[in-house]
Amino acid sequence: MHLPSVSCSPGISSSFATRPSASRCTTPSALKLEGILETPLNICVTCDRERFGPVVLGRTCQPDMDLFSTVCAVQNLWLAARAEGIGVGWVSIIHADQLSAILHLPRRVVPVAYLCLGHVDDFPLEPELQTAGWLPRLPLEDVLRFDTWDGKNPGNLSIGKK
Repeated sequence: MHLPSVSCSPGISSSFATRPSASRCTTPSALKLEGILETPLNICVTCDRERFGPVVLGRTCQPDMDLFSTVCAVQNLWLAARAEGIGVGWVSIIHADQLSAILHLPRRVVPVAYLCLGHVDDFPLEPELQTAGWLPRLPLEDVLRFDTWDGKNPGNLSIGKK
């Protein structure tokens, strides 16, 4: 699968679609996430940090733009999957260096996202980490900034209120 760039940055490289085996899980914590082994499709989205050389439009002043574009492509994949009734889980318990070794990635290629995709019965109304009590949802007014980091709502904007 080749994910299109959202900003014409050519750093996104082909993704790996895999069906992992239990022997490839290298840590006990990896086995705790049943979804890795139960989902029908696992995708590792990567970014080739050296594609087209050191000077690439969009990366000259901001060299991490290729990584940002890759993350945006992941979100596009996620939104498209959701529209089709397919659930997506972003696995964060595998270290990037372990994933690189498992998939034999060249040094210049960075694993950006390891995703599990599959059909789901329903989508929860609230994020699962929130309902499980891991993290609270922050009020929108606590995470928005206006003009500067410490800028407050000028008062003429209705935020998070219906």
